[in-house]
Amino acid sequence: MPAAPSGTRRSVRRANGPKPVVPERRVRLELDKRRAQLLELGIELFSKHAYEDISIDDVAEMAGISKGLLYHYFSGKREFYVETLRAASRRLQLLTIPDPALPPAAQLRAAIDAHLRYIQEHGAVYNAVYRSGVSIAPEVSELLEEHRDVIMRYFLQTMGTLKPRPLLRTAIRAWIAMVEGASLDWIANPAVTRDELRELLVVGYAALLAKTMELDPKAAAAVRVSAG
Repeated sequence: MPAAPSGTRRSVRRANGPKPVVPERRVRLELDKRRAQLLELGIELFSKHAYEDISIDDVAEMAGISKGLLYHYFSGKREFYVETLRAASRRLQLLTIPDPALPPAAQLRAAIDAHLRYIQEHGAVYNAVYRSGVSIAPEVSELLEEHRDVIMRYFLQTMGTLKPRPLLRTAIRAWIAMVEGASLDWIANPAVTRDELRELLVVGYAALLAKTMELDPKAAAAVRVSAG
């Protein structure tokens, strides 16, 4: 029997060779995409339901995946909850990034508007983070501090300083606490309009900043921002 042409042998070797390997980066991107989709679902679920009213089976069913696959991404319901709150926090951080093209006062109003719009859409998640999150998962306390630190950096970058004097740092932290408290009250008592609340928060910031500069003139010399 005549030998097969050499070209044929090469074709056979190619056909029987190892299958192409999916690049690791592509696999990672697909995993990250699925995880992000699950976190989006989490934001939706916890915007409508309390933590104790949702089971890991509910999450898997709504996601259209098996419970085993869900455990591939999260160790359990508590981790899913914490990571959902972290994703919500990061979204809010992105929405409130100051626009350097705007004057400082306009940056502040735009950021507060974005914050309040988010509260209108996802008030239950925001409420969960600040009112019951820590009791469900102590890690939420660290998450809240991370969020406050990011907001603090936004203000300091706008002011042109990364090392605030103590009184200025205290003033900004006090204003952040004011925003959190006013937001929670607005969720529970939405009779105040968004415009009214925004202006109240703007005036509160301006008053704190003005008093800080009065009490600590060195702070005024160290920053370049006006809240007017």
